[in-house]
Amino acid sequence: MENNSDDLYKRLAKHLDNLPGGFPETDSGVELRILKRLFTPEDAELALSLSLIAEEPRVIAHRANISVEEAATRLDEMEKKVLYMVLIIKTDLQNILRFNL
Repeated sequence: MENNSDDLYKRLAKHLDNLPGGFPETDSGVELRILKRLFTPEDAELALSLSLIAEEPRVIAHRANISVEEAATRLDEMEKKVLYMVLIIKTDLQNILRFNL
């Protein structure tokens, strides 16, 4: 029986697989184990609100249904984690921070 955590990571895997680089499902489910090591459940939820286009925290916050302050803080923390640097990109254009996958 699947738990909510498994469903969350399956949704994140599908979200990542829809990106040009893909993140294909495997028979062994290793992709879910990788995501569980890289993303806390809270970070995985927020990552579902990220797109390939760099966006300001306010845009991501609206999509994630959280405050702008919470989004900005969590995105900055995610970006600072070494493992996330592969997946989360912070761009500073005209002194406006934007985040994307």
